[in-house]
Amino acid sequence: AASSGMLFGYDLGLVQGAIHSIKKNLELSDTMIDLVVAAAKVGAVFGPFIAGYIMSKSGRRVGLMSGAFFFFVGPIVMAAASVKAKGLDMLVGRFIIGLGIGQCSVVVPAYLGETTPSSCRGFIVELYEVSLVFGMIVSSAVDYLLSDIPNDWRYMVGIPTIPGFFLMIGPIFLPESPRWLVMKSREKEALKVLHKIRHAPGQVVDDRSTPEVENELLEIWSDVKHVEASEGEVSKILGTGSGSLSRQRGKKDDVGQVNEIEPSGGNFGATTSSIEIESRAEKQEKLGFKDQCKAWYLELFHGPEKMAMRAAIGLAIFNQFSGSTAITNYAVEVLREIGLTDNKKGILLSSGISFAKLLGIVVSMFLVDSIVGRRPLLIGGGLGMSVCMVLLTVGIELKSIPLVIVAESAYMLSFAVSWAGIFWVLMSEIFSMRIKAVAVSIATSVLFAGGALANILYHILLKKGGPLFGLFFAMVSLLSSVFVFMYVPETKGKSLKEIQKLFQEMSSLGILGKKRLSAQEGQRLINGQPSA
Repeated sequence: AASSGMLFGYDLGLVQGAIHSIKKNLELSDTMIDLVVAAAKVGAVFGPFIAGYIMSKSGRRVGLMSGAFFFFVGPIVMAAASVKAKGLDMLVGRFIIGLGIGQCSVVVPAYLGETTPSSCRGFIVELYEVSLVFGMIVSSAVDYLLSDIPNDWRYMVGIPTIPGFFLMIGPIFLPESPRWLVMKSREKEALKVLHKIRHAPGQVVDDRSTPEVENELLEIWSDVKHVEASEGEVSKILGTGSGSLSRQRGKKDDVGQVNEIEPSGGNFGATTSSIEIESRAEKQEKLGFKDQCKAWYLELFHGPEKMAMRAAIGLAIFNQFSGSTAITNYAVEVLREIGLTDNKKGILLSSGISFAKLLGIVVSMFLVDSIVGRRPLLIGGGLGMSVCMVLLTVGIELKSIPLVIVAESAYMLSFAVSWAGIFWVLMSEIFSMRIKAVAVSIATSVLFAGGALANILYHILLKKGGPLFGLFFAMVSLLSSVFVFMYVPETKGKSLKEIQKLFQEMSSLGILGKKRLSAQEGQRLINGQPSA
């Protein structure tokens, strides 16, 4: 699943090496080149919404396969581009690839986050970023080797068709997300998947399950039932009918049993029967499209998920407006601006950025779940990126190629250790199951919309902004650390349910405000009972 990041990374690395040749051979203006570069990010804005729908209706595996389809078609369209089209065919091809980037960026972290235990969730989700960096390195090597041969850009943009085809087939052999299966009342299948992914190949496991698998299934089922009950309450607020789950909230024998079933290491049959009895409860009455959008809006921006949504949108904006993608896309262009005319040499020098990112991601993988955690890495990364942007500005003003390369590589190292992978880790953990597809789709769309605008702004400031170029992005990076300090709690080692509770109890002022109490906790205080 994480290998889809390789095609995303290939596209990122491709632009820096192929952009000069594409501009020359297709006779494109600077404005059209900016649009071509941004087109993938624009497509990626819409990709998450396609992903959200497919993830909810057909599962994570189908989402992976449909995302790979765009990676297969887009390069074909780009490789067939002609001068007569004046760049429009290249725009379309980049937009199609963007749809795949946006879709896989939602599906992959969600799938990995739902199929891995909390003890190594950060490590596994960051494999997506590792594959992305590997794609960047491969594209730099391809750009360098193919540079200066006739029609070199056609080969550069067309090669991803091959891995795109295999990526469409790969998910067939992967297990489905157990959380999605439980949400669809397919608990037996979820149990089989948990057995498969929680035990080593060849390990003998009998039909009675194990305490660990039983506990995990019960926790997943309890969480799903809880959010379904919450959905029923949203329906009542909207006045669209009580819904079966709303009615179930008044029946102790139904939803109430979620908290009464005690996990054990004994025979799983009785527990499975209890789950199956509850799973046969009536489904919630379906909302119309307008009411469904209203329900999502209320829950994400005014309901229990609002602080998680605020954190996700803020993280998405700062992730891109710090210049993270633009610094890769325009690395060779920056070198040309300060006097380097050899495009092949520029590709070789800029490849250091990809290796710096790989080093950063590997370091992050070993820190995110054990020694440091998410929050300190994000704060430290923002500070490091801010300093590096100031150094980059100095290097450009002095026209010093060594200083520019060092500053860009150091920036990417800081970004990779922190924001590059941890953003996706947090997207896989902070939202409840029922609303996750919609919430992550919105956050990821904001990420890519910000990326498209940041790319254009980066190029404009590079050409005309002078010192303002780097200082703007340095300030954004600094503010990103402040935002994390205020609104992003540490999630290392916590279950998905514990993480979601952290955000639900957070004040609208972040760490400066008082902790919000749930209705149950408030009632306990009124009754003089100790907090749970």
